[in-house]
Amino acid sequence: MITIGDISINPTKIICLGTNYMDHIEETKLEIPKEPLLFPKTLNCLITVNQPIIYPKMLYDDRRYNRVDYEVELAFIIKNKCKNIAISNVYDHILGYTVFNDITARKMQIKDIISQKPWFRSKSFDSFGPIGPRIAKTNEISDPHNLNIELKVNGQTKQSSNTKELLFKIPEILEYITKYFTMESGDIIATGTPGGIGPIKPGDLIEAKIEEIGTLTNEVVLEVE
Repeated sequence: MITIGDISINPTKIICLGTNYMDHIEETKLEIPKEPLLFPKTLNCLITVNQPIIYPKMLYDDRRYNRVDYEVELAFIIKNKCKNIAISNVYDHILGYTVFNDITARKMQIKDIISQKPWFRSKSFDSFGPIGPRIAKTNEISDPHNLNIELKVNGQTKQSSNTKELLFKIPEILEYITKYFTMESGDIIATGTPGGIGPIKPGDLIEAKIEEIGTLTNEVVLEVE
């Protein structure tokens, strides 16, 4: 269970999209996906507004892995149990929208990709999934595909885009996901990050903002052994 603003949800899973903005595809030199690219994050990564992002000491002390990145994303929350949803019915199954920061152990992810291993571990360290500051109900957002999205580190803008740039839109995403998985009330789907990804370090203040939703603020702190 996690409380986001004034709404408590009890997700069973977090499903994220990779490479869903063209500028992010270009900066990572990855292929343009022909269908949504999905990966999971584990529930232990969830924190909410003003809670610290813990920079794992094992990453900080190891030159092979000592880069951790921010990734601001629009996420939506599932309202009710659903499977095999038609595009025309997608919004009947969405509770609302929020800001998600897909924190990533970047060097670890790259090494795993090169080694043709799953890059699951780089995404799911404790606190690597800040979410909030609230859930904006679907009736509060006139068009989820026309929202300014940005991220600042210590007051400096690092990412700036608009959700109209999403390659796969929300109806396509949920239709695709529910072909494979039953989604439960409270489940979280993060729609991908725009270009401008970069590293964070202990002491940084991260502000992830989406128009009409709000600003998700988290400080980065080094793990205490």
